[in-house]
Amino acid sequence: MGPWAAGTPITKNGANPNYAFRVSAVDETVDKAMLQYAQKTFKSAKPGMILVNNPWGESNEKGLKDALAAKGITPAGVEKFEAGDLDMVPQLTRLKAAGADSLFLVANVGPSAQVVKSLDRMGWKVPVVSHWGPAGGRFTELAGPNAKDVHFVQTYSFFGKQSPVGERVIKSLVAKYPTIKGPGDITPAVGVANAYDGMHLAALAIAAAGSTDGDAVRQGFYKLGSYDGLIKSYKTPFTAGNHDALGADDYVWAQFIDNRILPVGVAAN
Repeated sequence: MGPWAAGTPITKNGANPNYAFRVSAVDETVDKAMLQYAQKTFKSAKPGMILVNNPWGESNEKGLKDALAAKGITPAGVEKFEAGDLDMVPQLTRLKAAGADSLFLVANVGPSAQVVKSLDRMGWKVPVVSHWGPAGGRFTELAGPNAKDVHFVQTYSFFGKQSPVGERVIKSLVAKYPTIKGPGDITPAVGVANAYDGMHLAALAIAAAGSTDGDAVRQGFYKLGSYDGLIKSYKTPFTAGNHDALGADDYVWAQFIDNRILPVGVAAN
């Protein structure tokens, strides 16, 4: 049961039988959502890609190219960087020269922050639509004030109106962990939410199997009916052809406001 990694091949791995299940984002689905968001929110017609040079970046390069091709869009360009790079100005300069009107960013906290700082050095104000990498740590501290301009995908937010399950989970976390005073202290929110639902779905699969035998549990996942989870109410979350419980409609777009991850449009107070 994967609660974090988003690489498309993790669950679509060609194995038969396939033992990998997931409650998390999925790159190829996120990539379609990133394009849709950039078009709707920023009227983007010629996005560029700035991607970390590793298998996660490769997974998203394929997904983004497929999403763009499906809409008949040619990207302004695709640029790569190493996870330890401190200066992405050359790559970003090429994307700017190619006419990129938005950037698709895929990287974890540190390199994502370096992309923002490189944009600052260039004085280039361009919309940045990101995978969920910036949410995993000290992004605002590392990226500076323009961290707030990066819009990124999440599977859940503890801010805003909560379901009864959300209210119960927050109350339980506050009671159990002294450092958690409220929603802003539950970090990273997606890791907590994905793991919470993934654990409960796994327990239900074991119960359905009546056994902890690996293959019995695998088949138990296919027997799941309805479950009111934290992220959503699940209805037959897994089938033999689909091992991902979350889809495009389950994503939330967020940004950092006052060092807190908030859904876009939700006030910090």
